[in-house]
Amino acid sequence: MDMIRLRGLGVSPGIAMGEALLSERVVFTSRREPIAEHQVEEELKRIQRAIERTRQELKELREHIRERIGDEQAFIFDAHLMILEDPLLLSQLERVIKEEKVRAEYAITRVNNYFQTLFDSLNDEYFQQRKTDVSDVLSRIYRNLERRKSKTEESDRPVVLVAHELLPSEIVINISRKKITAVALDMGGQTSHTAILARSLGIPAVVGLRNISHEVKNGDFIIVDGTAGEVIINPTPSVRREFQSKKEKYEAYQRQLKKIARLKPRTLDGVGFKLLANIELPDEVDLAFSFGAEGIGLFRSEFIYLQRRDLPSEEDHLAVYQKMARNTHPRPVYIRTIDIGGEKSLPQLNIVKEPNPALGLRAVRFSLRNRDMFRTQLRAILKASVKKNVRLMVPMITEVEEVFELKSLLAELKAELRAEKIPFDENLPVGVMIEVPAAAATIECIIKEVDYVSIGTNDLIQYCLAVDRGNESVAYLFKPHHPAVLRLIHQVIQTAVREGKEVTVCGEMAADPLSAIILLGMGLRTLSMNPIFIPKVKKALREVELKTAEQAVAEALKLRTAKEVEEFMIEAILRKHPQAFLMSQVVS
Repeated sequence: MDMIRLRGLGVSPGIAMGEALLSERVVFTSRREPIAEHQVEEELKRIQRAIERTRQELKELREHIRERIGDEQAFIFDAHLMILEDPLLLSQLERVIKEEKVRAEYAITRVNNYFQTLFDSLNDEYFQQRKTDVSDVLSRIYRNLERRKSKTEESDRPVVLVAHELLPSEIVINISRKKITAVALDMGGQTSHTAILARSLGIPAVVGLRNISHEVKNGDFIIVDGTAGEVIINPTPSVRREFQSKKEKYEAYQRQLKKIARLKPRTLDGVGFKLLANIELPDEVDLAFSFGAEGIGLFRSEFIYLQRRDLPSEEDHLAVYQKMARNTHPRPVYIRTIDIGGEKSLPQLNIVKEPNPALGLRAVRFSLRNRDMFRTQLRAILKASVKKNVRLMVPMITEVEEVFELKSLLAELKAELRAEKIPFDENLPVGVMIEVPAAAATIECIIKEVDYVSIGTNDLIQYCLAVDRGNESVAYLFKPHHPAVLRLIHQVIQTAVREGKEVTVCGEMAADPLSAIILLGMGLRTLSMNPIFIPKVKKALREVELKTAEQAVAEALKLRTAKEVEEFMIEAILRKHPQAFLMSQVVS
């Protein structure tokens, strides 16, 4: 058999190998089976019985996953139970059966197709991933239309689970019965629940492989590299030896990471710094802390809107924020208000497509235009702040007038809560994200009106350099170390430090060891990033003296090009601290 190499998206790091096991999936019917009028009632009863069986199964799965990896991942099945309880789902199924007089199997297929088309039409990866959850629930209802004896096949043989698209319940069931060492899928993305489960279980996973479910058969030997996003089918003996060696090195690296995560965040000369985590979902909190995060520096609240088809209520918001506050206490959690609009849409809202969405009605502009939605979210954040570890963060501020509007609205809401005798943190820290060059240029005005600022380098670089980093034609111009970018960031950091206000960087620059050292030299002491990069950045910052970084940055800010900056900084740091970039070279 010829060896086949496939490239995909690595969503859970690590290297594993074993025999392929193709996941069995429900195949929705395309056959429209008509029924007589007198049979409609029986089909409705079949649907009701199937839903009840599905409800019981989901509760059992939730308990199983809670025992195996904790409450945070059990949340996935709470979400599935919410979908199952949604009156819209049942009414849609019943409507198809009654109006079209068809069997329940076809009704489930019709409703599944409707939701798949709806989610596919939304131009946002996270929305599209949510269609998997609806499909998971409908698949279980479909399967439960008839009672089947569950298979209890178990095996100690390591296997790689291969599928077109894997539902969260399927990964739980398979893992409970078989020794799953890795997952390889045709479909999927970073934010899918399957990816989150794989990361939590420590199982390497690669998704977006397009056709692996057609390329393999049961029993084929497979290597999955979840770090590089590569899958190899039927590798040669030499390739197997190569990846076995890589696997051993990676596992040694993981052991080193765990040691570093526990080390104190201090430079060689004893200056403290703080590393926080950017997360998408509440279930990522434990993972962030396991990598050494000292708090959640960015919680993207869009998750709350993406979990449902109607607008979330104040109670929906509050339940999530209270959970975040409880799980992170006494460490801080920075809740970013909704960053939506432009190219990011919501199924609950009819957001008009704009010709230039990056420069349009998004983030705080959208929130201030949709005042009722904003009030709902802000009230919930205030109510969740009683533990005094919640921070409010507002994205994409352009001018100080927006800050005045925000503070005025918060004052109104605080007055309401006092009148209602609802407790909240009277001194809730309020901060804004500096992502627009205009905000960076007028930081002297903005900093006086807020408690802290967080620099979102991804958008700041994009707007500063007029470069869409997703556009292959100009992506080469996206340079974090461009002198103009560094001078803007330096101005923001120095102004905040001078005013005695906290300043954080939460863009991708924070996760890069060289950039982190540059930011340290500029006066920054708090960085927030994807949790998996925290040990690597901690290692780099622990290996340098602050004085070295400050002196090097002072010279680097005088240079003309990004390349000159990078070459100078690397040489200046390595000359005095040769260990600083050692780990980043191993990982890259």
